[in-house]
Amino acid sequence: MAISGTILLDKYRIVRPIARGTSSVVYLAFDMFGAPFAVKLFPPELASRADREYLVGSRLHHKNVNPVLARIVVEGQPGILMPFAPGMRFSEYVSQHGLVQFLAVFSQALEGLSHMHEQGMVHRDFKPENLVVSPGDSPSGLEVKLIDYDLSGPTLELFRDRITPGTVAYISPEAIQGQPLSPSADLYSAGVMLYWGITAQHPFDGEPQEVLQAHLEHIPAEPSSVREGRISHVLDRVAMRLLQKDPAKRYPDAISVLTELSKLTTIEY
Repeated sequence: MAISGTILLDKYRIVRPIARGTSSVVYLAFDMFGAPFAVKLFPPELASRADREYLVGSRLHHKNVNPVLARIVVEGQPGILMPFAPGMRFSEYVSQHGLVQFLAVFSQALEGLSHMHEQGMVHRDFKPENLVVSPGDSPSGLEVKLIDYDLSGPTLELFRDRITPGTVAYISPEAIQGQPLSPSADLYSAGVMLYWGITAQHPFDGEPQEVLQAHLEHIPAEPSSVREGRISHVLDRVAMRLLQKDPAKRYPDAISVLTELSKLTTIEY
């Protein structure tokens, strides 16, 4: 039976697929009042991913985080129900806007990440593709929401088998080494994102194995030496501290990063 047209929980009608990932398909759905929702479905063998995303997402309640409302099964496929987060992925947004707009959205992303860490959770795949930007009521006129928690879990979670969760360009050294991950791993990923937002390139490029090795061993050039034009020493300092190989040498939490960024004035960008 086709998924589209299915009535879910006697309340939501699934309309059509709107996104496909490597392990899931996301569908648009509407409730009886016409409000939009998203239904994310996994193949049956990945039911644990749906369980994990529900476990994490149902504990999150913050304006910069998209929560998970219910654990569901549709035609034998495990999944989750979420509010629909309209807008564009941060990666697309950055390609169309400058550094000032990037920092406004990046700061909101850090607020959402901080909330997640306060709930004892680590995202483990913090990257632009997992942030949705839309018009909002913030001073910048924008709102960002953190999404996708199927790799997320409790701080310092132990696994029976060694795993390396994340995306090659953004993964922390400790994730590569298979260590239990703390919020500091997400802050390293945030450092890669900040570097990318400043310079329009990642700190490390090349084949996947080369990038993984660079995360472990290489110190990137300061953003100010890569970007054309002058940028504030504050941005250099924040990016380079977030990209420290040793988690203990990074900022202690996302709020500390926001405090540093608040020292910037527009003229310094």
